[in-house]
Amino acid sequence: MKKLAILIATLLAAAPLAQGKILKAYNGDIDFDHSLHMGLFPCKDCHEGAPRPFGINKQSGHKLCLGCHKKVGKGPSVHCSECHKLNSDDR
Repeated sequence: MKKLAILIATLLAAAPLAQGKILKAYNGDIDFDHSLHMGLFPCKDCHEGAPRPFGINKQSGHKLCLGCHKKVGKGPSVHCSECHKLNSDDR
């Protein structure tokens, strides 16, 4: 019973993380769908240690996101505009 309570608490704590996130970038913001990625990959593929929000900058985003997309051969990985789509007029 205690393990079930811990599991439920962990899932409830992670629920806000499952939402989409806008990553700010000078050449167009990125609409990151965390829920989609959670369904396809284990948390440890992106998160070190316990899953939690972490900062992404140009270098780490390109390494993590593009590296993974190229590795699996799916999703945006060729041109900047495949990810950098949003600007202030789109919101």
